[in-house]
Amino acid sequence: MRYGLISDIHANLEALEAVLAALQKELVDQILCLGDVIGYGPNPNECVELIREHAAVCLIGNHDEASLGRVDLDLFNYMARQAIEWTTAQLTSDALEFLRPLPYAKSYGNFMIVHASPDEPRRWNYILNLDDAAQGFEGFTEQICFIGHSHTPWVIPLQPDGRMRVLHDYPLAVQDDCRYLINVGSVGQPRDRNPDAAYGIFETEPLRYSLKRVPYDVVATQKKIRTTGALPAFLADRLAAGQ
Repeated sequence: MRYGLISDIHANLEALEAVLAALQKELVDQILCLGDVIGYGPNPNECVELIREHAAVCLIGNHDEASLGRVDLDLFNYMARQAIEWTTAQLTSDALEFLRPLPYAKSYGNFMIVHASPDEPRRWNYILNLDDAAQGFEGFTEQICFIGHSHTPWVIPLQPDGRMRVLHDYPLAVQDDCRYLINVGSVGQPRDRNPDAAYGIFETEPLRYSLKRVPYDVVATQKKIRTTGALPAFLADRLAAGQ
C-alpha cells in the first residue's frame, strides 16, 4: 500500500488543494488525515468537504473538537480562541455531521495514526522533545505511530537499546528493529520556517516514509483571512514565514 498522510489543514483551502493535486500525482492508494481540518483558516466548510471526498479516514483534532464545543476554550491562546469562535459560527450542518463522529486514533496493524500524543489521545498533549517522545512510545504497541498537532515534521526512532534521536532526513527506510514516532507536519500552517504545505508518503512494501513539500498561493489565503474581519491578522502573517 501507498498512503498519503496529511494533518493540520486548518481551513487553508489553497494549501489543501495543492496537496491533493500532489497526492494525485503520487498515485497513493489511500489518503489518511490526522485531524485539525478546521481552525485558524478562512475556509472551514470547503476543507471539510474536500476531506470528506478524498480521505479514506479522518481523525479528530483539538481544533475540530473545540469547534464542536467539546473542549474548554481556556486551553487555547487568545488567537486560537478567536479563530475557533469564528469557525464555530461558520460551520454548516453537513460539516458538523462529518466532524462529530470522527475517531481519535486508528490502527493499521504495524502502524497507527493519531492527532496528538498516542499515550493519551484525548488530552491533546504535544510531543516537543525526547522526554515527550518517551512517554508517547508507551502509548502504542505498533511499530510506527504517525502524528501531527505541533505542525513541525520530524522522525524519532527508538532503538532496541532505548536510545532516541530526532531525524530530518528523507526518505526514511524503516528498520525492523526500531520503533518510530513520525510527525507529518502541517498542510495549512507549517511552523518549521518553510511556508510550503507538508505531507507524507508511507509505503508498506518495503517500509519507507518520505516527507514532501508543495508550494501554494499563500497570498490568496492571507487575503481571505484578513477579509473576514474577525480572524487575527497574525494568522495571515505567519503563513509567509512558515511559523
